[in-house]
Amino acid sequence: MIAGCRLTNLIVFAAAIAAAYTAVGDDVLLKNKTVLHGRVDKDDATLRQISDGLKRIVIRDSKIEKITPGAVHPNPELFGIVQPIEVHAGSMPTAAIGVTASPWNEKGRRQFSYFGPRSRTPIAMTQAIIAIAPHIVRYRGIDGFWVGQVSTTQVPKSVIMGILGKIDRKQLNERQRIARFLLQAEWYAEAKTEVESIARDFPMERDRSNELLKSIQDLDARKQLMELSVLRRAQRPTELLTRLRSFPSENVAPDVLSDAREQLRKEEDLAAADRRLGESLRAVEGQLSSTVAKQWSKSIAEMLRELEKAPDAVRSRLDGFAKADPKASPENKLALALSGWIVGSEGATTNLSDASALWKARQMVVDYLRADDDSKRTELLNELQALEFSKTATKVDGKIDLDTLSKLVVLMPPALRDTGATEAGKPVTHRVGNDSNDVPTEYMVYLPPDYHPLRYYPTVVAIHDGRGPASAIEWWKTEAARRGYIVIAPEYLLAGQPRDYQFSDSEHAAIELSLRDARKRYSIDSDRVFLGGQVVGGTIALDFGFGHPDLFAGIVSISGQPAKYVYAYRKHAERLPLYIVTGELAPAAKEAVFDGFARQMISEALDVTFVEYFRRGLEDLPEEAPAAFEWMDKRKRDATPRTFDAYSARPSDARFYGVVIQELGEGRAIAPEAADALGKNIHPAKLTVRTSAPSNLLNITTNGVERLDVWISPKLIDFKRKLEVRINNRAFYKGPAKSDPAALLTDLRFRGDRQQLYWMKVSTSR
Repeated sequence: MIAGCRLTNLIVFAAAIAAAYTAVGDDVLLKNKTVLHGRVDKDDATLRQISDGLKRIVIRDSKIEKITPGAVHPNPELFGIVQPIEVHAGSMPTAAIGVTASPWNEKGRRQFSYFGPRSRTPIAMTQAIIAIAPHIVRYRGIDGFWVGQVSTTQVPKSVIMGILGKIDRKQLNERQRIARFLLQAEWYAEAKTEVESIARDFPMERDRSNELLKSIQDLDARKQLMELSVLRRAQRPTELLTRLRSFPSENVAPDVLSDAREQLRKEEDLAAADRRLGESLRAVEGQLSSTVAKQWSKSIAEMLRELEKAPDAVRSRLDGFAKADPKASPENKLALALSGWIVGSEGATTNLSDASALWKARQMVVDYLRADDDSKRTELLNELQALEFSKTATKVDGKIDLDTLSKLVVLMPPALRDTGATEAGKPVTHRVGNDSNDVPTEYMVYLPPDYHPLRYYPTVVAIHDGRGPASAIEWWKTEAARRGYIVIAPEYLLAGQPRDYQFSDSEHAAIELSLRDARKRYSIDSDRVFLGGQVVGGTIALDFGFGHPDLFAGIVSISGQPAKYVYAYRKHAERLPLYIVTGELAPAAKEAVFDGFARQMISEALDVTFVEYFRRGLEDLPEEAPAAFEWMDKRKRDATPRTFDAYSARPSDARFYGVVIQELGEGRAIAPEAADALGKNIHPAKLTVRTSAPSNLLNITTNGVERLDVWISPKLIDFKRKLEVRINNRAFYKGPAKSDPAALLTDLRFRGDRQQLYWMKVSTSR
């Protein structure tokens, strides 16, 4: 017997883990092209659950494109481990909260504790791994009863390799089983090492091992090919090109090698085209008069620098320049480059004076957004509106129009960016600027590799579980770095405040102010911002997300509990995708989280996914991170819906797609401490908004709202036609749609959202 644990082929252990894997027999293709593997069962007439032995996923049948029943999957290699057991009988608790666990040690053991339904002190035990499979590790308590499982990814590879390394190295069959295990786990480097070792130790297996090595190389190449698509989505072109150039060619299937080489050809063609583009710009610079060249040297240097650093983000801006008539003058060509750089190639002009005005406009906008003084902003706004442009169809008065200004805003770098640049992989703490709260709001930011301010990045607002922003960053950062996401972690707790969530305006303000501040500093894709959290953070994610549905493309709640306002705002899920994850042993996981909350929304065909981990308690479930990001990758916010309903019962829950509640009616707001846990005594105000494109009508019906403001987007109405804003069947505004630079810049300075721009404001407060 090996000290502490012993490998065995005991049927009882193998059968136990195999039972979980025999369920893996169906492939499920969702309509958004996500693929799930597991046994598909009907939960009711419309719900489907897919179970893989580790967890079950519940979705609406209408989300499924195709089910392939009985899909062939290799039988997993299973290794049972004998661990000395002191307690052989007992029963699992009905609920487990306050779960804590130490890392697994080299013997496959860890210290574990939890609180049961009625325990006042933690129940502690030593847990030990009793079976290992490529995707699931089973464990049980040694000195207390517990039987459970985790994803193999949650056990350090060194621990598993150490345990597997204790088998009798003279047993060929066992060595081959290890090799198969490593292949099934997709640990190809380790599999290659093991197969090479088998060939050395067992010469008669050399030929078979060599064939297997070829298969391993092919499988590894296929995995690398899939990772290339992740790199491309993560906006890492330099790393992508490096990986393609070093892509393996030996023992790789022709279709895989052909795909990789075609990708390499395209990337190298793009790189060559970018170099030629830069050379063309330098050539034009060399043809300019000394006066013009001196005037534009810094701007040309900026374009060349960014074309080298982030060609994928900026090359399209220079399309007009690249396609310029070869006979055009150097000044005309330069104007195309300069103007396209500021407003995009569609707005490019050969007029150098107009290009100059655009560069001045960009600087004025940046200065406006940075200015703290009202008089300075007024001065800058007047200067912006006084800029002279040539008269065209879009600038009939020779002044900058809001369409041009909007394009400028979208393409400019973040106004408050730190030119020193935060390093990727090193979280930094920011204090929100101009925060009027008694205790200034702080948040942490984690940037993905190769972050560049001219690229837009999907973002996770990560809500911590009471242990501080660094703990939230830690949960999300690995997969965020891999997939190219920014992570923002607000500090919502005040010093001395309990770790429990209070559902307060102060907590909401901290989260919202952090996001607004981060949007001004970093290049955040506001249409792909997600809200996520674990345990307490998961509860906050549900509450804050439902209170502010227009901010997010979706919510990821890990072990969160719906409560209070969430029930009153349930209809917001019509526009707010939800990814809800819980443990089977979390308190009221079935009654409150699934039956009382998720089931109805899934049945209504809303974009809601429910995930339940078997034999897991109220814990942060870190193995779910890759699946959560896969879910987020498929979703995007609709920033300007034409129709929506919205609800509010707190002053903090006031902004809905441009409609801002300034005052709730009597009896509509209820303090968090007075609100029923299931929302039964919450009677929110309601907004119903309908936009009619043919009649250019914005129709708003309210119930329980005294005053509101309406911010109007050019994506909703035609600013070349007359506009009507009707509130409760009264024509509150009827006349020309007046595009207002002050409205656009005031809102942009306040919220920092460069993808949800408003050209006009109608207020009922006047």
